[in-house]
Amino acid sequence: MSKKSQIQDIIAHLRKYKSITSMEAIRKYGATRLSGIIFILRDRGFGIETEMVQGKNRYGHITNYAVYHLTKDIDLEVEE
Repeated sequence: MSKKSQIQDIIAHLRKYKSITSMEAIRKYGATRLSGIIFILRDRGFGIETEMVQGKNRYGHITNYAVYHLTKDIDLEVEE
């Protein structure tokens, strides 16, 4: 695991892949509160849109989840 903060990990992921889900954030970066990180990034000027998607969970039940899309990047080193 890197020494970067979870915020830095999430913005790097968004810059590379343009989107992220909570499950990706948990599995790749141990970030269990992605919505909180998204709030901070938006507050700092990043444009991030939320898309609600419907899918099935591991038990086959219908569930809704958010996919966050980077729509506006800013030239800012995010520090924690």
